[in-house]
Amino acid sequence: MKIFGKTFPSLGLSWQIAALAGPLMLQNLSQTLLGVVDTYFVSRIDTDSLAAVGLSGIIFFAVFTLFRSAANATMVYVGRAHGEGNDEKVGDAVWRGINMIAWLSLLAFGLPSFFTFLMGYAAPDDGSAVRELGTSYLRIRSLEIPLAMFSAVVWSFLIGRGDSHTPMVLAWITVLLNIFLDWIFVLGNLGMPQFGVPGAAYATVLANVVNVLLSAWILWRPINRRTFGTGKARLLGFSEILPLLRIGVPLGLGDFIEIASFSAFFALIARLGTDMLAANQIALQYMSISFTLGFAVGMAAASLVAQYLGANDSATAERVGYQATLLAALVMGLVGASYLIAPVRLLGFFTEDPSVIEAGVIVLRLVALYQVADAVGIVLGASLNGAGDTTFTMVSRMVLAWGFFIPSAWVMINPLGRGIGGAWTAALLYLGILSAVYFFRFRSGRWKTIQLA
Repeated sequence: MKIFGKTFPSLGLSWQIAALAGPLMLQNLSQTLLGVVDTYFVSRIDTDSLAAVGLSGIIFFAVFTLFRSAANATMVYVGRAHGEGNDEKVGDAVWRGINMIAWLSLLAFGLPSFFTFLMGYAAPDDGSAVRELGTSYLRIRSLEIPLAMFSAVVWSFLIGRGDSHTPMVLAWITVLLNIFLDWIFVLGNLGMPQFGVPGAAYATVLANVVNVLLSAWILWRPINRRTFGTGKARLLGFSEILPLLRIGVPLGLGDFIEIASFSAFFALIARLGTDMLAANQIALQYMSISFTLGFAVGMAAASLVAQYLGANDSATAERVGYQATLLAALVMGLVGASYLIAPVRLLGFFTEDPSVIEAGVIVLRLVALYQVADAVGIVLGASLNGAGDTTFTMVSRMVLAWGFFIPSAWVMINPLGRGIGGAWTAALLYLGILSAVYFFRFRSGRWKTIQLA
């Protein structure tokens, strides 16, 4: 098995997973840091700017995930080809991904108008500048979508071959550059005027331009042009990229559906009052740590499942799913233990309000109890996606999220009056059922028979 371009024939599965997941954890951490820093810079301007970036950031992330996750499906094809030992097919997979994102980029041209419509509906009509600032932010960041999709194809080219180190370095370069550009454009330093909220959007787009340039250099380096034929352009018709779309679109929609459902969930919690919303927001900052670790293990599992299926070794691909689940359960369980041991201390870093701390303790303790179950859902769901079983995971999330999760949360909050604890109980039941669905699907082995056209 190759990891970081080197061959480790005797490396155990657990170590293969850990070697891939470690850099991915750091990559995901960089994205978490970027959100915190962006919030810090715009908070130095005024409250309207902070609210505008907060609201528009949620909207952008949902749409961004739809496109980027679709592009990430290229990894399924790259992993299969790499597992076969067919370097030419790796290059073919990359160019199929590039052709797909060219078609998807046509949809991105309509995003500025779409974002304007959404902000007109979502932003408060209270005389503040939130709507105007948020619309400007979203219209600028819509330029980022095609760039992010290209970077996702190159990410797939690297991760699908077992290289998670290079994407981690690229992510940190992009984030650090973004922070520096925020300092220049948002606050107006080095002789630049203070652009405020639009400056934060411009900083992110420019940082992603640099990421694309570095990604293009990696993809079309002489060694990759020779080995994988990445320099040989393939212009494909729609019918030729349709098989990738059949995997990529459900993958993107599945992620979008889950983000949308949790956005609706947080809106329900907001109706409980400012204290409950504040407690929920603080708890989410800690929960993001365990999620980040679990998702990294899931990404590693998806890559290895694809590679072993390409090598016609479905038995090892299955072992990858189970061993990655155990690793994620261990890591997430340890983090979750801190939520049980010291919830008051953790919440105390953000607030001294007794009502906020009391509500936050309820959330953290509930979340701590389902870390192991969530690890099952995250990793086995990613493993199914790595095998190309993306339609099943999408439908499962759609049915359970909107047919069970949101209605149950509403019932807990409104007719039953169980408050934030009841709301999160509904969330935990949803995630537990989803994990069970993924487990039985993975155990059935149907994903082993999926053929990629």
